[in-house]
Amino acid sequence: MICVVCREAYTQSSQTSIQFERDEFRAIVHQIPAQVCPACGESYLEESVTTDLLQRVQQSMAEGEIDVVLDYL
Repeated sequence: MICVVCREAYTQSSQTSIQFERDEFRAIVHQIPAQVCPACGESYLEESVTTDLLQRVQQSMAEGEIDVVLDYL
């Protein structure tokens, strides 16, 4: 698909990292499968990946962790 942010390139299958923050909680998740724009770096996730990712982060937060670094794969 063409990137909806920059409209300059087609996205490519790759991996990305995302940071989450809420109050004192911080999490960084690496190696998330995504479609990434080679021109601007914008990442697009499949709905199933997004759902799973949010569940993992919410579980870490519910366990009382504060600073979390995870690998998705």
